[in-house]
Amino acid sequence: MAALLKKRALAEYCQTIVEEAPKPAKRLQLVRRPRTVDHSEFNVSSLETTDPLQLLPILVNLHHALPISLVTDDSHPPIVITKVLTLLAHMITTHSQAQIIFEEVVSVTHRSKSQKVIAQGIHTACALSQCVPPDSKMQDQVIQLALSQFVSSTFIIKVRALEAVGSLCPVEAGRMQSAIMTTLIEHTSHQDNRVRTAAFNSLLVVQEKGVKLLPEVYDSACLALSDDYQCVREAALLLVKVAADSDPERLVPILDSDHHVRLIDHAFSQICNVVNDISVRVRTQAASLLGNMTSVSERFLQQTLDKKLMSNMRRKRSAHERARAMVSSGEWSTGKRWSDDSPKEHVEADSVCIINTGACGAFVHGLEDEFLEVRNAALDSICALALNNEQFANHSLDFLVDMFNDEIEEVRLKAIQVLQQVAHHITLRADQLEEILHALKDMSLDIRECLHTFLGTTILSTISCVKLCVTGLLDNLRRYQQDRRSIHRCLRRLGSNHPILVQALVPQLLVIHPYFDGVEPSVQDGEYICKLILVLNAAVHCPTILPLLEQHTLRHYAYLRDTMPQLVPVLKLGEEWQPKGEAVPTNTLRFLKESMEKVAHVDRSSTQLRLTVYQTVHSDLVKLANIDPALSPAANFAALYTQCMLLFSKILSTRNWLTPSSLSMQQSGALKSNVDQLLKNTFRLRHAFTNLSPVEEASIRNLRVRTLALQLVYVVHGSTGSALGLCDNFLEHTEALHRYLTDEKLSADSFLEAVFEELSQLEEPRPGAVARILQPLLLTHPVHALAPVLNPAQVCMCSAEIIEPQPDSEAIHKLSAGLVVGVPLDAEISHIPDPSTLRIRVAYPDHSTHLVVPPKSHLRLVSPGTYRLLTTVLVSAQVSWSEACQVGLSLVLDLSDQEVLAARRHSVVKADDSATIIQLVKPVKVLVWPKAIRKGI
Repeated sequence: MAALLKKRALAEYCQTIVEEAPKPAKRLQLVRRPRTVDHSEFNVSSLETTDPLQLLPILVNLHHALPISLVTDDSHPPIVITKVLTLLAHMITTHSQAQIIFEEVVSVTHRSKSQKVIAQGIHTACALSQCVPPDSKMQDQVIQLALSQFVSSTFIIKVRALEAVGSLCPVEAGRMQSAIMTTLIEHTSHQDNRVRTAAFNSLLVVQEKGVKLLPEVYDSACLALSDDYQCVREAALLLVKVAADSDPERLVPILDSDHHVRLIDHAFSQICNVVNDISVRVRTQAASLLGNMTSVSERFLQQTLDKKLMSNMRRKRSAHERARAMVSSGEWSTGKRWSDDSPKEHVEADSVCIINTGACGAFVHGLEDEFLEVRNAALDSICALALNNEQFANHSLDFLVDMFNDEIEEVRLKAIQVLQQVAHHITLRADQLEEILHALKDMSLDIRECLHTFLGTTILSTISCVKLCVTGLLDNLRRYQQDRRSIHRCLRRLGSNHPILVQALVPQLLVIHPYFDGVEPSVQDGEYICKLILVLNAAVHCPTILPLLEQHTLRHYAYLRDTMPQLVPVLKLGEEWQPKGEAVPTNTLRFLKESMEKVAHVDRSSTQLRLTVYQTVHSDLVKLANIDPALSPAANFAALYTQCMLLFSKILSTRNWLTPSSLSMQQSGALKSNVDQLLKNTFRLRHAFTNLSPVEEASIRNLRVRTLALQLVYVVHGSTGSALGLCDNFLEHTEALHRYLTDEKLSADSFLEAVFEELSQLEEPRPGAVARILQPLLLTHPVHALAPVLNPAQVCMCSAEIIEPQPDSEAIHKLSAGLVVGVPLDAEISHIPDPSTLRIRVAYPDHSTHLVVPPKSHLRLVSPGTYRLLTTVLVSAQVSWSEACQVGLSLVLDLSDQEVLAARRHSVVKADDSATIIQLVKPVKVLVWPKAIRKGI
């Protein structure tokens, strides 16, 4: 056994392997094909590029594709000739250019055997015949060319020919028009769906030109509504609508009947049938077209909401009808009357049709469609029809309320918006109001606020409806505290619209007992404030409410009138309960004009007197802006202008202001501070106020140019650095002001005339030379007073109001050092010229500031000129603090991209100073406490 194992082992190690010669490796021969350039793929729109590196190859490509010899040479492939014809159709725009090549294009079309060349030739010839000014002879040739090509069996030729005869069809009746109309009608039943679509589109073009369509056209379009192809049904749908609008009163016979209906009613029922189409696009188009047919008969409109329900061969009432019947009767069946609950409306089995015909239930199907686009289109059409028909608006109310339960937020929001638009036509019942108030629990802020607007504009039918509405709004306030302002506005309008109904609820709302005194509520209670807003706004239109109010309620009225003047109206109470600010009538507008006249009268007075008057007027105007909100923008505008005049006078009256080195440290600092403040004030005047007249705008620009001139002179004489940037900035503003005065046809004052004249004589405007010119002009031409504002109520000022967080909030936002914490921000911004310049300014305790750009989706347009910002500000700190510190949040406008100030590069303005930042609101302080990160064990 051992010998055998040894033999096997030796055999394994003694094997001889013979290696064969390696086979030669396979070689692949790569054939490099020559690169070809397809000149036929030239795109005319590519010539719009301004890059020369891209434009050169495009022009070379065009050079190879353009020559007309390619068209006449039959040796070239049809694709090249087709592309050349396409280029000619896009490039030739005038009649003189078209005459040269028109005959050649027609000749090529007649001579060619390629289907693509013939089709493109018809299209190009049609385009050339319509060049400015159009040529009737050329158009007749194109029509004859197109009519001669209908014998072809190729669809592309027929489509191009149909497009040509449709666009060139003459308006005058004649043999040519008759032949074209006959051809178009014949091709509406062609076997190719593309040809049928082109025929219907051409008929639309003919009708838009003013040609009256034949009755056969409408019949063909109605038959095409059941076509197998979507494109045909879409074109036929538009043609049915257009044909009905052109002759709505024409009588059309009903199929299998001796009766006739108006054409607009028949077309309406045909389009309603298409709402059940298999294609989403066709259903959406049909639902949209229904809203444009406002002259439909009343019975057809009502049928769109009447979807018959059958149960055991008798008509079954819908849930809306049962609810309406129960509300109208006020009781259930008692059984005392014979057969009061017996089945109604027995229907014979032979007369039942399970297929909806005509306009029956069209909008019901549209609102129940599974696609968002169809439901939105149906809502838009219902809104358009309900605005012109009060009865239809009331019938559609139940269906619109049902849409509040839609699973898509966009559909729910649109349903509320539709109800809001037709609110003046409808009166809500209690059962409908209950369904509507369920939407106040929605998580979407847009839906809740839109519903608040609707409830404030609608009309409620009974006292119980008002009570139900108030209860729902108070529940909304408990759920979502951020809706407080919107709920207040809703209750203000609700009280104004229903004063009689609110009067009956006053004892319940304010807990007034006829014999016993109740506990005085707190004015810090949000629900109590809501009830007061409702009652006080109703008391304006119903004076009998006032005797019902208790003494503490009248005291609370005076408090609310001071804190919420926009929500609480003025009531006719005794002087004891009137707020102090309203006891004495004032004429704020006259005071504003007298203040500006006072400034104008002291122009030639002594410097000390002018400074005193400027200071007094500025203080009065600031107080006026706080007293009268309506005149606040105009008063702030005049106050800021007066402050600029005050700063100008202070700077120019400073002794040795041109040599700051000779001044004391205190005087030099005050001078520099005045210059900086003057720059900021003029910049704010220039950008923070809108709706100014051309004269007021010119005055602001003039003041800005004076300020830049003063800055240039100050820097040139008081600094050793370069003032080249300041000089260029001054010259740019001066040229812009000169162009503005020229465009508005306004005259310049003496200072500007002297500046324009002196600068025009300078060969090279160096900073030193310009400063030497400006120095005497600033001293000899004082700033003129602002002219009286023509319409102070129209002046608008950029402003903002931070609603959340509250200024007195003691909540502490804790975070780990190095991480971020989100602070909710809710603010309203008014009259900003460009929303993209809005920034959130975060000021930290270490005096560092960050500008945060809010997302565009967080900025919502509330009304023209007013935006609402709902966002979350991320606050961070890299190190831990020993205690909670205040972080300031404010809203500003960052205009650094619109106006680059050269002063930012000079020592006059500090590097960290925001010279191009306009603050809209005072910062709101929030407590932030970053703590050290705890390391795990």
